[in-house]
Amino acid sequence: MLAKQDICSGPDLLGIDEALMAALAAVRPVADVETVRSGRSAGRIAAGDVAASIPLPPFDQSAVDGYGIRSDDLDAAPDTAFRQAGVTFAGAPWSVHPERGEVVRLLTGAPVPADIDAVVMEEKVRIAGGRVAFSRPPEPGMNIRRRGEDVGAGSTILAAGTVIDARHVAILAASGVSNIKVRRRIEVGILSTGSELVPASRPLGQHQIHDSNGPMLAALLAGPALRVTPLGRCRDDRGRLARRLTQMARSYDLLVCSGGVSGSDADHMVAAVHDAGGACAKLALALKPGKPLAVGAIGPMAVLALPGNPFASLVGALLFARPMLQTLAGSYQGRRPPLAARTAETFAHRRGRMEFVPVRVAARDERGAPLLEKLGRGGSARLLPLILADGLACIPSGSDDLPPDAPIDYFPFDAAFRL
Repeated sequence: MLAKQDICSGPDLLGIDEALMAALAAVRPVADVETVRSGRSAGRIAAGDVAASIPLPPFDQSAVDGYGIRSDDLDAAPDTAFRQAGVTFAGAPWSVHPERGEVVRLLTGAPVPADIDAVVMEEKVRIAGGRVAFSRPPEPGMNIRRRGEDVGAGSTILAAGTVIDARHVAILAASGVSNIKVRRRIEVGILSTGSELVPASRPLGQHQIHDSNGPMLAALLAGPALRVTPLGRCRDDRGRLARRLTQMARSYDLLVCSGGVSGSDADHMVAAVHDAGGACAKLALALKPGKPLAVGAIGPMAVLALPGNPFASLVGALLFARPMLQTLAGSYQGRRPPLAARTAETFAHRRGRMEFVPVRVAARDERGAPLLEKLGRGGSARLLPLILADGLACIPSGSDDLPPDAPIDYFPFDAAFRL
């Protein structure tokens, strides 16, 4: 657990990977599990491996509408027209056993009778005088789905830590798994700090602004595996903040705060965490926007304090809150890789800090890579460039200005906003 008040308070700035390690050190996967209906498990985290109790398919079945035949019947008499012995439908047992020189009509999904080793599509046969003729001998096994060829009984169909989606729901249902154990929902609290903040539902007083970080973070972090609770706002009052933190520590796995970490006389987050009996580290990051950050814990509750400016708060949540929540849920597999893109214009940059900038896709090159234009004039309090952007581009800390057609990492919003 973090105990130092300042991991980086001097001229040296902490790299993003080091800061992420500090953030992840404050959380551990939750151990509690619960049982849910498999059909309602999308978005939840599997608590353990799930094995198939039956093979898939559970019996040999026809993959097409066609005619089942012993393939060696045609080897012996290639020009023979065969009598149809009967027909079998999906969902019904086969009721006929064709003799040598006979075929059976099978519809898609129908069980294949014993000794039938090929099914020829109905478009590939000729029917004349009530008899069925074939243009060429079929290959053994043609158009037959063999029992267990997709999934063998006892094989793993879902691994522990998997974020369940529609694909997993399908194979669980096909395997007859009606209930599944998942990790309990992660309890997340969202708190905004700042005496200037009022909710969007109230008119602004003089020198006040509406709280945008609270609703933004609640929307960003919401998901089926989480239970996100907006906790409103707290004024810049150290004692009041400490009392609220003490109360919250009994209810949440992670508290995500915005504001109160920049180091001014009105920023009390780190001190208030200590006053509430916790440990907290203030970090100074080689990151723009989002240089100030605080990570700590009060009892079992981890605390992540982000900057108060909206753009910086968003970047911090994507870089740190998401991995912390995934670690709590037991599903963290490392940072999501960026897309390869290129600059459509010069991207001004002063080396020393990794910088995230809002961008839009202006065009694509001959290989299909996005060509990115920078939006806005900078500033971590600006919201409109984010609304107009398709995603964020990341300029490495060691880079100077990037000329047009330079490679750059790109994080599209349609992927960034998925947990």
